[in-house]
Amino acid sequence: MPEAIVRISEIQLKDLKNTKYGKIEMPSYAEKNYFSDQADLLGIYGQNGSGKTAVIEAMDIIQTLLAGKSLPEDTVHFISEESGTCSITVKFLIRFPDQSILAEYTAQFKRVTSHSMEISRETLSTAIWNGTRFDSKKTLMDYSLSPDGPAFAPKYRYEALSKSGEDIRVNLSVAKKLAQKNTASFLFSQESRSIFLSAPEHITQDYAPVIEAIYQYSSFNLFVISSAHSGSISMNSRLPFAFRLNLGGRIAKGDLMIRLDDPSVISKEQFQLVNQIIEDMNLVLSSMIPGLTIGIHNFGEQLRENGTPGYRIQLISRRGEVVIPLKYESEGIIKIISVLNVMMCVYNQPSMCLIIDELDSGIYEYLLGEILSIFEKGAKGQLIFTSHNLRALEMIHKRSILFSTANPANRYIRLQNVKSNNNLRDLYLRSITLGGQPEEIYEETDSVEIGRAFRRAGKAVPYDKQD
Repeated sequence: MPEAIVRISEIQLKDLKNTKYGKIEMPSYAEKNYFSDQADLLGIYGQNGSGKTAVIEAMDIIQTLLAGKSLPEDTVHFISEESGTCSITVKFLIRFPDQSILAEYTAQFKRVTSHSMEISRETLSTAIWNGTRFDSKKTLMDYSLSPDGPAFAPKYRYEALSKSGEDIRVNLSVAKKLAQKNTASFLFSQESRSIFLSAPEHITQDYAPVIEAIYQYSSFNLFVISSAHSGSISMNSRLPFAFRLNLGGRIAKGDLMIRLDDPSVISKEQFQLVNQIIEDMNLVLSSMIPGLTIGIHNFGEQLRENGTPGYRIQLISRRGEVVIPLKYESEGIIKIISVLNVMMCVYNQPSMCLIIDELDSGIYEYLLGEILSIFEKGAKGQLIFTSHNLRALEMIHKRSILFSTANPANRYIRLQNVKSNNNLRDLYLRSITLGGQPEEIYEETDSVEIGRAFRRAGKAVPYDKQD
């Protein structure tokens, strides 16, 4: 299978949480700079509860589906109460050695009960680059829950695939039932992919390489980090190392949890991973936070609960001759350490993408601005983030900033009438107060009414009087 560079071009949400409709275009796609290997940054800003985190959660769902995994049960709570259905559409620009394709994947979801849901439909379509533009979109596969008829449409593709082997129809039927049972993607499940990849190339050449390229991308190059990732850091209990390492013959990717509050007992393989992660990131960490490096204090070998040998370790930080447990460093430093390996990958590889909620959490605003500016000037991959700190508005180009609105039917916009000499931060704050944008970007609050509410609450809630 040819190696491909995959990048996100566009994300659309329909009836997801409090977003009736929202469309997000990556800067390169919005400006039709389709084949750039330069940084593609997108910061999402807006009022609390205005749909910023919905983007992160939607991409977490999509990554789970594209990697062939089962959706967690609580996914049902993302479906709009009003409509009972929702959908997520993601466009990917895929660059194979011999052609470039704009692939569009849509997943539709339906609530069955208050605690369960189903994937009601999946579609995959492509438009091929002809040298000057993308051709008209063509549907490759259309899967639905319909119990009758072929496993997927168009029918002629299904028939061609079915005739390529004796057991294909049965295997496709089994793959469909397993996808339904596991609340997983049919198109990207291991069972379906094995069928598409093992069939004669002339039958599946339109869609098998596309499905495999997106699967490999979501499995190894796409990182979606929610605020829950930082929760254990805030509690000072665990450090989740998000990592992607090339271990020679294979790629290792994931979240490696190491205790902060007490020494951890980890396997020999995990010990090797932590050593490599730390060795690589110290090259960058000491330049971001002068004089700081991290390391491992190894207490020696110890049997793990399952009887296999491991190591008992504690993470430490070093500043010159001073060595302390890492848990005593600030939350912002630990937050940077937890994602630094992935950020290094995004900086150096065009097919890497980091999507992270509340990037600014605990990070000094000047350092945040410096990191984003460095990425915009020199990175190759994609970074999508939400933030409340407005420093980024002064540091990166206006095309890289998106704002959530008070209108759930048009949830995300770029500010209009931005002149080259405008300070985007000042313009944003002025737009909150005076308006002037196509959508309201802040649902007005009344400070007098807020104060009155606090006073009423004080009278209503009993409390113990001081002696």
